[in-house]
Amino acid sequence: MRKNIIASLLCVFLILPNSIYAMSRIDQNGIDAAILAEYETGDILYSYNGDAKIEVASITKIMTYLVAMDEISQGHKSLDDEVIISEKASKRGGSSFKLKQGQVYSLGKLLESALIASANDGCIAIAQHVSGSEEAFIRLMNKKAQELELEKSFFVSVSGYPEEGIHNTMSANDILKLAKFTIDTYPEVLDITSKKSLVDEERGLEFINTNPILGEVSGVNGFKTGYADVAGYCLVSTQDKDNRKLISILMGAQTPQIRKERSIELLEGKISKKFKKDQVLDKESAIKTVSIEDSANKRVQVYPNEDMYAMLSGEEHVDISTNVYNFLDYPVEPGETIGEVIVKYDGKVKKVDLIAKEELKESGIINMAILTVRSFIASFFNS
Repeated sequence: MRKNIIASLLCVFLILPNSIYAMSRIDQNGIDAAILAEYETGDILYSYNGDAKIEVASITKIMTYLVAMDEISQGHKSLDDEVIISEKASKRGGSSFKLKQGQVYSLGKLLESALIASANDGCIAIAQHVSGSEEAFIRLMNKKAQELELEKSFFVSVSGYPEEGIHNTMSANDILKLAKFTIDTYPEVLDITSKKSLVDEERGLEFINTNPILGEVSGVNGFKTGYADVAGYCLVSTQDKDNRKLISILMGAQTPQIRKERSIELLEGKISKKFKKDQVLDKESAIKTVSIEDSANKRVQVYPNEDMYAMLSGEEHVDISTNVYNFLDYPVEPGETIGEVIVKYDGKVKKVDLIAKEELKESGIINMAILTVRSFIASFFNS
């Protein structure tokens, strides 16, 4: 009898974690990878197959935009540059801005075409104008991938259109890092990806944004779609809602419907609703009072140098600790870094600089006497 009870309990314990896990995930059938994260905190709320190297199709165009904007921000090019459309660009297949050889468009308009209409022809025109050729631009893309430590990323085209049967590849984790960096560096990108359409008045054409959940799901303001036979249907979505900035990545969906449904489930489903964005550090609130042995100040209130937020479910414990450096270069001016704040929660470890808001002086009879008098005067007038 006792053996049967133990066996039954073991079965319960084996089944229970899987049941709990099943409640906190999306249906993984018919997709290659998925991630849900908050891109201001960097917290990943859900991940499936996030490190697998997969084909990314037009998700590539996030990198194309980033590289072009880097050249613009460095003064090498301008959004107002006039770009003459080449024969090669006009003949590129797949999604297009219907460009014709000899037409002239601004670089800014072509970047919009790449993000809104997923224009392959627009991407080639961008690359040729920025770098002289598509091949030279691709080298910049791969160089940027190395700079950002996108370990599973490799590009052979500027648009995601396969070249001689070879596809651009990334991991979902790489895509998350790339998208977050792009938004942080060029937040104006969301002004483009939030547009429901791109109108070309001169030609009387309107190109509807390829994002299937834009306008359907509250707060969605981007970001990029992708499709190829090998890559399947892909979607990177961004949502600014309820004081949270979410980003979902859905890769390799077998059908457009699966891509749409699972993306909405990531942003609006049980996983998303489980987490709340809370402030864990306030730069205006002292964390604690610490003793600094070689300082004349004796006990000092210490503060984080910046605010910190975290996505919390309410089930995890948040541990906050401080580390004051052993050897400080006196005198230490108010606001100078004297250590670090370590925040641990849900398996994550984050650090920010630790500061004091008063001058720190090295221990010595004169300095200690001065600080004692100051402390007495302050306490007298505050009493």
